[in-house]
Amino acid sequence: MATSHRPGVPPAHDRIVPFWNRLREISLYPTRSGALTTIVVLALCQLIGFLPLGFIGWLFQLLIWVGLYKYAFECLRATADGRLEPPEVAVSVEDNLGWSQIWLQVAFFAFNVAGFVLLGPVGGALVAIFLAIALPGAIMSLAMEQNLGHALNPLTWLEIMGRFGWPYIAVAALYAVFNFSQHYAQALVVPMLPPVISTLVFHFITNYVVVATFHLMGYLIYQYHDEIGYEPAAKTTPLAPRLRDPDQDLLDEAARHVRDGQPEAAAELLGGQLRARGGTEAVHVQYRKVLGVLGRHDELLRHGREWVAVLVAQDKDRRAVDVVRDCQEIDPAFQPADPDDVARIARTAVEAGQSQVALRLVSSWYKSHPKHRDVPANCLLAAKLLAERMGKDDTARALLDRVLQAFPQALTGEVGAYRRFLDTLGAPPARA
Repeated sequence: MATSHRPGVPPAHDRIVPFWNRLREISLYPTRSGALTTIVVLALCQLIGFLPLGFIGWLFQLLIWVGLYKYAFECLRATADGRLEPPEVAVSVEDNLGWSQIWLQVAFFAFNVAGFVLLGPVGGALVAIFLAIALPGAIMSLAMEQNLGHALNPLTWLEIMGRFGWPYIAVAALYAVFNFSQHYAQALVVPMLPPVISTLVFHFITNYVVVATFHLMGYLIYQYHDEIGYEPAAKTTPLAPRLRDPDQDLLDEAARHVRDGQPEAAAELLGGQLRARGGTEAVHVQYRKVLGVLGRHDELLRHGREWVAVLVAQDKDRRAVDVVRDCQEIDPAFQPADPDDVARIARTAVEAGQSQVALRLVSSWYKSHPKHRDVPANCLLAAKLLAERMGKDDTARALLDRVLQAFPQALTGEVGAYRRFLDTLGAPPARA
């Protein structure tokens, strides 16, 4: 990851809330819907160890660990790309990355043992401290470059430490604190519980800490992506030639304005181009960056509404979801310009694992358009998210009741069927 920050452009960490101001949110990250479901399910799966399966049981447990690390890497990458909601499932991470993390941990354990054997207690302790500091860097390297050999190279660790500077040391210390807290909590609680419950609690705590620490490392990359040359949510192919942007001259001129301390001029230049003739995605992205630096939130929202309409018209629905999410961070009640686009964007958000984006979008839209023809379908989507991914069955029932009152014809369709299904979930068991 080569440094690519342009002189005169405010670095990302000046525009992003620092991780040390988000420690509460970072520590609570695993409690959010997608992450919590995953860590609970994986903890339940560990109960397979109570079955007399011998080597097969041990292999299944190893596969569960691989699945945990695969999901944790998905969280790290999503956070590095600026998506602060936990993904629902691991869909973009390669299957072998979980195995690579296992081998990374085995290698670090071997390095620790070798340090004590070859250098004695004092030298071994120094090696252990250095390895503890280096481990987060090795994990981040493995996540972003998917090269185990490179992640195990001590020069890689030193390079990553040098690029991040003191914030890396702070994150390494927090990583150690998270893990110490994990072992302390397990030692305090687990011995007092029955075997089955203690196993569940042990693995729940472990899974929780793994997801939280990987999210922390992803946030460090996101906060300092300019300094390390990482472009969040980049979809470029390394082997593909980089084509010159059709609006590159305009982008270069805007960059010169920023370097000269004139971001207002850059905003006027880029905004004028977009209003007059439109522009490439790079122009839209650069315009939003300059507006963010200037703190022009109203203009960011206005541009977001306009750009979402363009993206939907171009069938770039995933990119439209990203823009909606960014605008929701400014105004949770953000809505696209065309209310007809909400159903399409919400469905795409769910497919991309961004349930909270879909829920906020449908909620604010429903308040503004309670009679829109898409209300039954959109609210059905929201009700399913509330009931199936967040466990809020009562909220889902109340939402569908309001929909059925306004659209009684929906009673015979999917909305009515799902409302009746929710009633069966809340009904007491029938007596024999």
